Amino acid sequence: MKMRCDYDRLIRKGMIPVLLLATVGCSKGERDTRRPGSKNTVNTTESFETSCISVGYEYWEASKYVLPYPVGKTYKTNRTHCSTRSHAPGEPDQYALDFGMGIGTIVTAAREGRVVFVEESGEPGEFPNNLVVIEHDDGTFAQYMHLDYQGAFVKVGQSVSQGDEIALSGDTGPAGYPHLHFVVTKNDSFEYPYKSIPTTFKNTKPNQQSLEPYTDYPAYPY
Repeated sequence: MKMRCDYDRLIRKGMIPVLLLATVGCSKGERDTRRPGSKNTVNTTESFETSCISVGYEYWEASKYVLPYPVGKTYKTNRTHCSTRSHAPGEPDQYALDFGMGIGTIVTAAREGRVVFVEESGEPGEFPNNLVVIEHDDGTFAQYMHLDYQGAFVKVGQSVSQGDEIALSGDTGPAGYPHLHFVVTKNDSFEYPYKSIPTTFKNTKPNQQSLEPYTDYPAYPY
């Protein structure tokens, strides 16, 4: 059966738990089916909404976060903060970031914390949306989504340090193409629809208002 990101319909029928509807590329009941090389591949000349990028950013060199991949690696962003579709202002994923990481790419912890949720049963291109959720000492949650099938290296209750390998990236849930969806959410809940918050990263190029879309970001030692 073909899945559509019609949240209300899917929830009512009990087909997908609310938590697993956390999505990139799904907005207002629409799934992003764009894949690299297709006719619908993202156009890097897209217009990005920047009106919400103004306050709430930690100075990047003093940020609590590092990029969610190993030192020495470089990956390109796709959608970033306050951009189009599901990352638009007012959406739950307003402050989410998409990294173009192929299936099986190592994902690392952007900040130390405790693992509070793991899903890894989804097959590539299928539901559920595989993810690891890590709670930080201030009660916020980092969510690492669209992970590979059985791609989690951690278990619920486990403590992780910044930079630890936690999973393999993938193409599960409503991803639309292989990538890592990274978002930090407030301390009331990590279930969708959550409230995302701005993040900067201390181990890469200057990013005072976080990362720019469609840009390569190397992970430097920290």
